[in-house]
Amino acid sequence: MNNDFDSRSTSPGGFLAGLLCGAAVGAALGVVFAPRSGAETRQQLAESTERLRETANRTYGKASEGVSQLVSRGREAVDRGRDAFERTRDKAAATATETYTETFGNSPYPTA
Repeated sequence: MNNDFDSRSTSPGGFLAGLLCGAAVGAALGVVFAPRSGAETRQQLAESTERLRETANRTYGKASEGVSQLVSRGREAVDRGRDAFERTRDKAAATATETYTETFGNSPYPTA
């Protein structure tokens, strides 16, 4: 089955870019077609810009928080992996030493 869905289109950056472009187009169309005076139009644009800025700041904050959480979870996973590797390495070394000692005793030179 051909799935044209691209996971990059759901990224926070893509959302923010789409949001900003949509807001800009909407504001431009509003200015062109609005039956208001210049002062009213400027006031409306200022309010729209402020709302857009607030939305962008909230979106950026959420994206930053998400990235921080991902980095934190990644570090925790690396730490768990490192601990598991070290435990396995130590256990393998102990088993190898024990096997060598059982097989060859304390002799530094094994004889078959």
